[in-house]
Amino acid sequence: MDYLVGIGEYRIADAPSTVTTRGLGSCVGVIIYDCSRRAGGLAHVMLPNSKDFSTFTNPYKFADLAVPALHRELCLKGCSYMQAKIAGGAKMFTFSSDRSGFDIGMRNIEQVRRVLSELGVPLVASDVGGSWGRTVILNTETGITQVRTVGRGESEL
Repeated sequence: MDYLVGIGEYRIADAPSTVTTRGLGSCVGVIIYDCSRRAGGLAHVMLPNSKDFSTFTNPYKFADLAVPALHRELCLKGCSYMQAKIAGGAKMFTFSSDRSGFDIGMRNIEQVRRVLSELGVPLVASDVGGSWGRTVILNTETGITQVRTVGRGESEL
């Protein structure tokens, strides 16, 4: 099966499947995969922290909520040897009065790394930063994550 993950969504899949997300600018694609179970998932997070908002309708657009949900669901499937990969977190726009607090891509990257560390999931590969968009494709058969970058070609994580 082939699955497409939109902004603020996540998807879990078993082999043989692909899980894809497109349009990663400042958003971060978080892949957690268990090679022994050949199962994994991908979350498309848009913002770092839900605590910055008093109300919201979609918890999975936040790194602090989406990544633990993805991890929890994989644990329920019997996954225990999990590793993570991340892509995205670009700085898509620069403003003359730019301050580091407005670099949402970097804040997303930092929060995802923090949450993965708290969950005890090792981050084994990343393709982050820059100023270009990305598409990410997880192949659950192999665990290989393909990153397609606008104007910069393809790579594997």
